[in-house]
Amino acid sequence: MVTRALLRLMREPETRRTLLGIFPSVDSATNAVSAIIAAGIIPGAIEMMDRLIIKAVEEAFHVGLPGDAAAVLIIELDGLSAGIDQRAAAVSEIARSAGATEVRLARDETERANLWKARKKAFGAVGRLAPNYATQDGVVPRTRLPEILRTIQAVSERYQLGIGNVFHAGDGNIHPIVLYDERDPDQVRRAIEAGRDILKACVQMGGSLSGEHGIGAEKQNEMPLLFTPDDLIVMAELRAVFDPERRSNPNKVLPRPGACVEVSAPRRQVAV
Repeated sequence: MVTRALLRLMREPETRRTLLGIFPSVDSATNAVSAIIAAGIIPGAIEMMDRLIIKAVEEAFHVGLPGDAAAVLIIELDGLSAGIDQRAAAVSEIARSAGATEVRLARDETERANLWKARKKAFGAVGRLAPNYATQDGVVPRTRLPEILRTIQAVSERYQLGIGNVFHAGDGNIHPIVLYDERDPDQVRRAIEAGRDILKACVQMGGSLSGEHGIGAEKQNEMPLLFTPDDLIVMAELRAVFDPERRSNPNKVLPRPGACVEVSAPRRQVAV
């Protein structure tokens, strides 16, 4: 139960520049993300969508995304007006050097709004691709983005399920969307196993089980992939100090006794 909140009010950025980078491959798009950050430029946002998501969004909303692109990046720079055009030009050059076939700068607020409409409505557009979808929320170091996306493609082929990708590339926070039909029990089973394989790969690459949405009930049995039994015992004991009767959000986050889970050594080190 939350009884108090402290808020910090922040000024809106003085100005913004929003770019759309169009790429012939997922690898080139993710390499561009790493190159932008390595150049010391930290955009307000870098969002990525792959071909499957681009197709669904364009068919649903007709916002002008290129249907032949393997991936697009929406890159938004914000801050003071002084120097922002130079940063936008630098980002454009870096993206082209990484393989972008085109980099478009939103000319006005309408074009900017259309780009963000494509990103924000992507999950809704997925309904055109399958009756159901399951979204994961893993995270990897930005340098491992090309590798995790290749892994996701391999998982898609292994389980014979479509997987689209739309995510916060600037944070390494992935959101693979596993497509399935809940009327088919075998597809449900494969969708669950595919999600687990992706999370396991995130941990193996030096990442974590969640980038922003937490563990909840869905991923609690994957906690031993990241934490040792002793870690989990300490967490449970600490939780019991504040909530001895387990009334607060019960049966979440920590694996339940008797659950059949794989126990691995912790992998908290960030890979480079």
